[in-house]
Formats: sequence, structure tokens, C-alpha cells
Amino acid sequence: MLFVADARVDGDGKIRFQLGRDDIPVTKRLRVSTMINTDKEYMLGLRYIATKYISISAHEDSDMWVGAGVTITY
Repeated sequence: MLFVADARVDGDGKIRFQLGRDDIPVTKRLRVSTMINTDKEYMLGLRYIATKYISISAHEDSDMWVGAGVTITY
């Protein structure tokens, strides 16, 4: 499981660390995305691959709350 780690320092000297990963395969058709950082922000997403071109997704985020949608891949 390879996660992406990101560390940043802004002009005021504030340090921010973020850890996340997209498209973690849970099953053949179910994928999970996750992210957390030191600003107490988080994200958790689920994507179900219905067909080769259509996916159904749900998403929870500390800033945008909950969402759902359909993704069309071409």
C-alpha cells in the first residue's frame, strides 16, 4: 500500500503534513480513496465500478461534507 506523503511550510512558518491514497482496491469493483492532514482535514471516498465506462461514487469530506455522483470514463 503506497501512500503519498506531502510536507509543506508556508511563508509564516506553519508546517502542514498530509497523507493520502487514491484508488485502493477493496474488491474487483470497489475502490476507496482516503486523505488526512495536520489541519484536521480528512476525506473518504468510495467508488463502485458498474461498467467499463460508468462508476457510482460517494464522498465524505471535512470541508464539503457528503456527496454522491456518477463518473463517466471515456
